[in-house]
Amino acid sequence: MTRRPDLSEQDVKHLELLQSVISRLGNNSFLVKGWCITLDSTLIAVTNGRPPWKTIPVAVTVAIGFWLLDGYYLRQERLFRGLHEKVATGGEGSPPPFTMDAHRYGGEAPWPPVLLSRPMLFCYGSLIIAGSLLILLLS
Repeated sequence: MTRRPDLSEQDVKHLELLQSVISRLGNNSFLVKGWCITLDSTLIAVTNGRPPWKTIPVAVTVAIGFWLLDGYYLRQERLFRGLHEKVATGGEGSPPPFTMDAHRYGGEAPWPPVLLSRPMLFCYGSLIIAGSLLILLLS
């Protein structure tokens, strides 16, 4: 990132506002991962002895639902990072002061690359596979 030497006080406040949104989105993503692991672990613990054909779809559905929710937060975070970058660099096409329209000014963040990024695949893919295997082995 190249930094403009002439950041006004208004630009600095705008960057602080954007940074707080980015931090909140990152925190939400972390909390979603924690809740997903907790709920899947609880589901595995209470399904001991029940037929796997009833519990595996529920565990997979829970993981996929949280995967999509986490993907939403990660996508929003990437859009806001793009907006932060544009405000910080300034110049032609710079967003208006205090805009929070990340979809318009934040650049591109298509869904498939976000959902299939390495951290998302590692977290939720391994959770789906491990959870399914544990339910099969414990039943």
